[in-house]
Amino acid sequence: MFGKVLNLRFSSVSEAKIAASFCSENFGSKISEYDIIGLNITIGQSGDLNVLFKFNNSDSLKNFEENFKNIISDLRQSFTFKENNFVGVCAYSFEKEAIVTVS
Repeated sequence: MFGKVLNLRFSSVSEAKIAASFCSENFGSKISEYDIIGLNITIGQSGDLNVLFKFNNSDSLKNFEENFKNIISDLRQSFTFKENNFVGVCAYSFEKEAIVTVS
């Protein structure tokens, strides 16, 4: 599994919350287009926003990377923030699925 991690640092939690809403709508609408198999968005208490994208293969990741600047351009024009991002291979991933039991 391949991943892209995007770390954004805003001046306040309020800005990070607004940006998280933008990211969930904007990135969420790209899930099928870029074959994203996982998308996690986390807001930190100091105004950090972390976005984790997961892809099954390198071709999907490469396609996303080629278009990333266009995908995030509106956010860059709307807010001032520090950005750090990197691509990597997921070394370990666990998510527990909800189970419904009928009694």
